[in-house]
Amino acid sequence: MRNKILIEVYVPLIEKEFDVLVPVNKKIRNVTRLINSTINDLSNGSWPNNKKVRLFNRINGVLLETKLNVKEAGLVNGSQVVLI
Repeated sequence: MRNKILIEVYVPLIEKEFDVLVPVNKKIRNVTRLINSTINDLSNGSWPNNKKVRLFNRINGVLLETKLNVKEAGLVNGSQVVLI
């Protein structure tokens, strides 16, 4: 499991949190798509599968740069992000 980390994703629109495993070597843009689809499935469609979403660091509010991979963006096991 060294190639994946478990992060907490908060979705303000539906006021729910989800734990999601993400690969550390994937770009944030790809991980955002993966999380978006996963949240849509886990919320039984409460969260629309929207292509114009972004990930933010929940602690400091900084937008995660889409061209960086997960590791470069500073995400580690237990990181908290917000999907907007």
